[in-house]
Amino acid sequence: MRYVLLLLILSFSLPASAEIYKWVDDKGVINFTDNRDAIPAKYRKKAVQVSSEKPKPSAAEQGGGGQAAEPAQGQSGGAAEVQKSGTLYGGHDEDWWRERYGSLRGEIKELQDNLPKKRQELEQLNRKYRLYTYSRNRIAYQEKADEIKNDEDRIRELMEKLNDLENEAGRAGIPFEWRK
Repeated sequence: MRYVLLLLILSFSLPASAEIYKWVDDKGVINFTDNRDAIPAKYRKKAVQVSSEKPKPSAAEQGGGGQAAEPAQGQSGGAAEVQKSGTLYGGHDEDWWRERYGSLRGEIKELQDNLPKKRQELEQLNRKYRLYTYSRNRIAYQEKADEIKNDEDRIRELMEKLNDLENEAGRAGIPFEWRK
């Protein structure tokens, strides 16, 4: 069953040239997304498109089966540093892994942060609908309920993607500090 699921996932992960956007919010958190519409309106002007092309592995790396290059000679914080340039894990470099994790986590956080406000608005619309039984109140309530359901579904979808990315990172031997 796992192999069938893995094959389905891999069949949908065809090479793509999706654009990845990066922005810094008011708290100084760096966010990434591959959907420009997911960027909050007040940050869209500051959002920067980052490279979305996959790095081309060198001849030595192609022969290495996508494994990481040898760690650098120096020690930093008690752990060996990995050479940043040319090191590929699972066919991707450090920046790609960090951007992918950041993008997923940033979008999840944004959706989760907005849910309490939307639920409060839904409660207010519910009171209004019960007090004044106008059809526009019912419609507004239903639209807000649908919006919350869509956000919750998107969070579940992103959590699954994050879990899949974590599994892929584990198989590729990605250092844990890249997964933050």
